[in-house]
Order: sequence, then C-alpha cells, then structure tokens
Amino acid sequence: MLDSITTQTTTNQPVSEGVLALIELRAYAYDVLRRTFASEPSQEYLELMKDTIVQFPFALESEDILKGIKAVDSSLSRSSGLSREEVDGLQWDYTRLFIGPDQLAAPPWESAYANEDKLLFQKETLEVRGAYLKHLFLPAQFQQEADDHIGLELDFMYQLCLELYEKAKSGESFQEVLEDQQSFLQQHLLKWVPRFGRDIINNSTTDFYKGMASILMGYLSLDLGAVEELLTVNSANKRF
Repeated sequence: MLDSITTQTTTNQPVSEGVLALIELRAYAYDVLRRTFASEPSQEYLELMKDTIVQFPFALESEDILKGIKAVDSSLSRSSGLSREEVDGLQWDYTRLFIGPDQLAAPPWESAYANEDKLLFQKETLEVRGAYLKHLFLPAQFQQEADDHIGLELDFMYQLCLELYEKAKSGESFQEVLEDQQSFLQQHLLKWVPRFGRDIINNSTTDFYKGMASILMGYLSLDLGAVEELLTVNSANKRF
C-alpha cells in the first residue's frame, strides 16, 4: 500500500501526500462498512451503493473484497433502478439476520460470539466502552444499544481515521491513535468478525449481504497490515 510513499523527517511538518491518501481511503472504507451494518438499508443508501461499490478500495489486494464487490454489484445491477420490492427484500434480510424477532442468524454483537449462551453486555462490551471513552466516542444510543454492536465498532474505527487524518495533516503526533486502532482490530474486530461474516454468508438470502460480509472480512484483515505499515513509517521518520 505504501510502496510509492516518501517519508519526511522534519518534525512538526505534515506527512507525505501518500500517507494522507491512505488514511483517507481507510476512512472511506470504514464509512461504507459502518453504514452497511449499523441499520437497515434505505432506498437512498442502496442507490448510492449501486453507483459506488465498484470503487471500494484495495479490491486488487484481497480476493475476499473483490469477490464481495462482484456479488454486491450483481445484486444491485439487475435492473436500471431498485424497485420497492427489491428494497423491501434487502431490508427484510437485514432484519432477519441482525434484529429478529426470531433467533438471530448472525447476532451483530461481539459479546454474542464470546460465550456459548450468546449473552450481551458481557466483559467484552465494557472493554469496548473503555476504548471508546479514551477517545471521547459516545454512541448516539448509549445504554440502549450494546457498545460492541458491529455498526458501533466500525463507526469507532471511522472516527479514529478522521482523528488520525487531522493529526497527520497538521503535523501532530498520531502514533497513539494508530496503536489504538491496531489494538482494537487485534483485540476486538478480528477476534469475532470472521465468524460473524461466515454466519452472514451461510444464512443471508441476498447476494448483497453475502457480498458485504466478504468485503468486511477481507478489509479488516487487510487494514491491520495498513496500520502496521503506517506505524513503520512513523518509526522510520523518527518524528514522534
């Protein structure tokens, strides 16, 4: 990802354009993913995805992302415009997978994958809340929705990307933000999303959510490498 990025060694100066571009791509990817899994899809969201999913970053670096893009694009491109029936079908698939009323095929909470009884608001939820509070991230539905919902965890990573971009652009130290993203990926998202993604793929009735699950799994795995590369650049620059 950073092959063409040149580094700078002068302290308190903005980093290279290549680094900023990578951070922007990461923010874009997390924005797409958080919107996908935070709530059921609206007509407007689906129309936007229909026009932009082929632009999802790093497709050539991940078979899972590329496969997912093809599935989502195929699902949304079967007609010139999405019909009400098609939108209803995708909304129902989201509800059945992630909301209920029946037993959930793919519960969207980290704590549900940490114990056999799939109980919520366990220690994983509190650990995630602690990570949020360090960066003053307070979910809009605090104490109504478990903090470890996939939509909230992806939103947290998106917000950290925005913080990271601003610090990098202004020449401030962003080492700690990168380290916190690395830790959150390793200690949370990558511990449960692979199983969550497989549950979606095995139980979804639409190519859209099968494809988005594939993109999610592929991207998170790839993003850990991106964070590690950015940390290496920081270390090489000796800026911090």
